Amino acid sequence: MSHPAADRIVGLYEDKAADWICDRGAALYSAEGGLDEAKWLDLFAADLPPGASILDVGCGSGWPIGAALLERGFRVVGRDSSSALIAHARQTLPAGVWETADMRDPPPDGVFDGVLAWHSLFHLTPEDQRRVLPALARQVGEGGRLMFTSGPAQGETLGEWRGEPLYHGSLDPAAYRALLIAAGLAVEGDGAETGVWLARRAFLSAK
Repeated sequence: MSHPAADRIVGLYEDKAADWICDRGAALYSAEGGLDEAKWLDLFAADLPPGASILDVGCGSGWPIGAALLERGFRVVGRDSSSALIAHARQTLPAGVWETADMRDPPPDGVFDGVLAWHSLFHLTPEDQRRVLPALARQVGEGGRLMFTSGPAQGETLGEWRGEPLYHGSLDPAAYRALLIAAGLAVEGDGAETGVWLARRAFLSAK
């Protein structure tokens, strides 16, 4: 059974899309503000080819992560359950492809050089994460990377944002490792301590 606050996540971001755009802002977070997002994007993008294709799942308004990827010259497909946030991305970042879709929906066709679920996968219940994460991993092409954020341990927690409960779910780190390995990805960044998971699919042949 899902938690009521987990069921509310999609509606919460849709109802408060303008608030999220304001609160999240257009700048990447620095190390002083928590995770150093520019550093993690550098690691995610390292050795990816020019014009690499990126799937950004739970992309929000496209800012600042999608915008930073576009600035790096990547081709970005962003998906989010909030039609209001997607509308903002389409208006302000027309170089990207922005689609309204729930993370739990069937993924788009094809594979990508990079798949990103930054501050989004952890809004799903642990049960949903066990289904969604392997699907995202299957969309990572040869030599590509998957990066996502998680909690530190198995469980569910409730924060608060704009006066409403904000749901977060997590698997145990060992479970994330097992899912990534089972999907054929090598773990390059273990999220047990940092909260950021980075994994790569090997090249089928030497490059």
